[in-house]
Amino acid sequence: MESAQLALKKLAAQAHGEALTQLLGAWERRDAQALPTLQEIGPRLQAAGRNAWAAALAQGASAEAGQQALLRLEMAAEVPTPAEHMDARRAMQLQLLTRRNDPSPQQTWAQDVAGVLATAYAPDRARRLQATLKALLKR
Repeated sequence: MESAQLALKKLAAQAHGEALTQLLGAWERRDAQALPTLQEIGPRLQAAGRNAWAAALAQGASAEAGQQALLRLEMAAEVPTPAEHMDARRAMQLQLLTRRNDPSPQQTWAQDVAGVLATAYAPDRARRLQATLKALLKR
């Protein structure tokens, strides 16, 4: 019984990795049809969040507004930020402390992913997004 449960957990982890790979591929090609389904992504994402992701991919790539969204995602997932972006993360953390009624990054992570997906694909941003989504979708 234990080995069967372990095998199921291993298969679920592999499927989760494949869903993230599909998501990053859809972002690179800007193809909303290639997004994984809600069942493939996992129970942490609601339909509205996936729809926002699809809408972000369907639009043309926007400017660099995704940098703040990526920093918010790293805070929500509690993953490290690259050294060159640490000053921006600290500044954002201070800014968030002064806003009492704003939702926290843990509450807005699905919208923040949409903000990142609305920007042009870049391999370094893709690695950062993948690291945050691994942590956020696992919880």
